[in-house]
Amino acid sequence: MNQQCSWQQVDRPCEGQAICFPVRSVIQLPDGRRIDLEEQGFLTCFQGELRAWRNHCPHAGSPLDWIPGQFYSDDGERLVCHTHGAQFHPLTGACLSGPCTRGLFPLEVQEQEGVVLVPVSVGAINTS
Repeated sequence: MNQQCSWQQVDRPCEGQAICFPVRSVIQLPDGRRIDLEEQGFLTCFQGELRAWRNHCPHAGSPLDWIPGQFYSDDGERLVCHTHGAQFHPLTGACLSGPCTRGLFPLEVQEQEGVVLVPVSVGAINTS
């Protein structure tokens, strides 16, 4: 997992819901160049467990939520990329179906005495 620099506090989503938050990342290109990005992460609550992910489709690079903040399938059992319909397991991020070459990009999440923390930035993501 990428190393986080600092943390930001976010609200805990209700069961079966997600909230978005800003996150900065760096892309390491094969030629050695680095690109700084302002992205979005999202925090989910599924079966009482919190998980945080980059809001980034591993297939197309687009945000997963076509309608802002809506990440879950109609039955609430999977996370869905609304661009191509890829489906992901809400606890592991594993690709369950659709045109995904890998699972979701995880982000660390901490909960301390009822306070939920997610990263402000993530380390370099290697594209090679």
